[in-house]
Amino acid sequence: MFDPNKPPISLAELAHRGFTRFAASECLGTKDKASGEYKYLTYAQVAHRVRHVAGGLMKLGLARGQRAAILADNSANWAICDLACQMLGAISVPLFSSLPPGQVKYILQDSGASLVFVSDEKQLGKIEEIRADVPELKHVVSFEADEKVRLNSGVLSLDELEKSGEEHLQQNPTAYESTWPAAAADDIATIIYTSGTTGDPKGVALSHRNIVSDIEAIINVLEMTPDDAFLSFLPLAHVYERTAGFFLPLRVGASIAYCESLFTVDKNLREARPTIMFCVPRLYESMREKLFSAANALPENQKQKYLDALALAQKAGAARGKLAGAPSLSLVENLKFKLYDVMVYSKIRDKFGGRLRAFVSGGAPMAPEIGALFTGLGLNILEGYGLTETSPVIAVNRPGRVRLGTVGEPVSCVEIKIAGDGEILVRGDSIFGSYWNKPAETAEVIQDGWFHTGDIGALEGGFLKITDRKKDLLVLGNGKKVAPAPIELRLMESKFVAQVVLLGDKAKSVTALVVPNMEALREWAANNDATNGAKINDADLLDLPAANALLRGEIESHSGELADFEKIRKIHIIAQPFSVEAGELTPTLKIKRRVVAEKYADLVDG
Repeated sequence: MFDPNKPPISLAELAHRGFTRFAASECLGTKDKASGEYKYLTYAQVAHRVRHVAGGLMKLGLARGQRAAILADNSANWAICDLACQMLGAISVPLFSSLPPGQVKYILQDSGASLVFVSDEKQLGKIEEIRADVPELKHVVSFEADEKVRLNSGVLSLDELEKSGEEHLQQNPTAYESTWPAAAADDIATIIYTSGTTGDPKGVALSHRNIVSDIEAIINVLEMTPDDAFLSFLPLAHVYERTAGFFLPLRVGASIAYCESLFTVDKNLREARPTIMFCVPRLYESMREKLFSAANALPENQKQKYLDALALAQKAGAARGKLAGAPSLSLVENLKFKLYDVMVYSKIRDKFGGRLRAFVSGGAPMAPEIGALFTGLGLNILEGYGLTETSPVIAVNRPGRVRLGTVGEPVSCVEIKIAGDGEILVRGDSIFGSYWNKPAETAEVIQDGWFHTGDIGALEGGFLKITDRKKDLLVLGNGKKVAPAPIELRLMESKFVAQVVLLGDKAKSVTALVVPNMEALREWAANNDATNGAKINDADLLDLPAANALLRGEIESHSGELADFEKIRKIHIIAQPFSVEAGELTPTLKIKRRVVAEKYADLVDG
């Protein structure tokens, strides 16, 4: 019925192939609290559970084309429920677990979800708070909620759903096998809601063809095998993790281990020992900070040598990644590099599990210096680019063909052209067909068959370079246009800067809101006796004239070579980091510039 030598038609076929071809192989891994080790379900065990969950959904009356939402943190249960939806033909609607009840309500109402999976009592509480306002929501299934809580709320447990599904399929033995092959390439597989940096989230309706074509293109880039192992860190509600960190490994028979939490990545890297990991630049920034901070724990006679080794790694990586203006290593530096690789870099690689062949960076711009450092350490970062609407990968750097400062070459399933105003336009099988229930918004971004990304960029020797978001451009009062993203990346090269947002739309000049890296600032204060030996809190530290001068000096020193109109005339130090909870960041950690501008309007105007 299906040709194994051709790409799968649907995600259901993709999963079925994996279940049959790699039945005995490790599939989904979870950290076992008792042993402290990762325990894996095999592909056959996952297939068994997916079948029963799908049967349970059938018994509840969920039909092809109906929507089932998933409000949960990453886990094997998340993956199994999503796969059950794909096999049944239901449209899965993933939600970030960090979303507040109001946004959960909006997405459930907009998508018309008739069922929602929740991970625990915290997520169940959100549903209970808004359930009366979502009349189409008929069923709630919880992974872990307490039995008493569930019974009082009329909520099914996942175990109960699976048992009912097993019974249903015993009574209807051909129901499942006749259902999953029915998925057509252009059927909608999932609706993923955008982060909403410029307004209410929009439901991006992605078909099986969209996602499968992107997966096939990524396989050609990374040359993956069943021996590959993934560590899943980004939320599965994010299209990047969903396509590349979930469906992609299933396509090739690789294993997936789930991080315990945001705070255990370092430990889980050593335990799961992945070969590939997809993540966002913020994680790599955090890793870089930890690498440099590790120098503080070394004896004085070793500290400088360690810092010199990191500096040389960054220089070597910049040259290897063909970063513009990067010089080659001298003969002496090459000899030092080989020595450091044995004495320093190999030990750092061991901390990442020892067999990592590629970090892939996406979701936001990455400072070239981060890529240079990790490349020099032998931990290759392949920066890429894409959007929810593009399933997501549009371009990515290839192993052995990396050009730092770019997002790589276009993948095989898309065609790119640059519009007259610099906007990146794309078309191809991986490009979405429509926003859910929003024909006008769809027509606004898809014109003459080309999807308008809203990003500004250029093709340089076949490599795509992103320069800014079209809607993020600051138009000053004098009409000059400032692209904030490249400047923000440059400012964040300072170890004293954790976050920075540039504002200035319709203003006379550019203003910077700067959130300091308090760990680095406290270290500076101690080394320079800035507090005269007194113990002070962070708020008082930021009030010190010397600390304020340091931060302002850092901004100025990293603002060289800017045009006069781009230069930052006002600097405001913000003590509280920008966060998802405060509404300043999207769940994927992108800045909501409009929200930040409104929140700090009085400060900036003053």
